[in-house]
Amino acid sequence: MPFFRDQSFDPEAVAAMRAAFQLAWDVLPPNRQAVENKRVLADAILHLAADGERDPERLCAYALTSIDKSTKSDRSSPGG
Repeated sequence: MPFFRDQSFDPEAVAAMRAAFQLAWDVLPPNRQAVENKRVLADAILHLAADGERDPERLCAYALTSIDKSTKSDRSSPGG
C-alpha cells in the first residue's frame, strides 16, 4: 500500500472518500466483502483522491475496477 506521508486531505476530500468507500462496499456482494477487498478499495480511493479526484461516484468506480483487477490477478497467479 502506498503511504501518503506528505499528503493531507481536507474535510471535503475525506467526506468524498468516505462516501465512495461506502458506495463501493455496498455494491459488493457479501461473498466479496473480505478484509483484503477493504484494503484494495481503500488503497484505490486514496490513490485517486491524492491525485485530486473528489467525486464519490468516480472514486467508487475506480475502486471497484481495482477490485476486479485484484481478483483477476489472484486467479492468474500460481496457486490462486
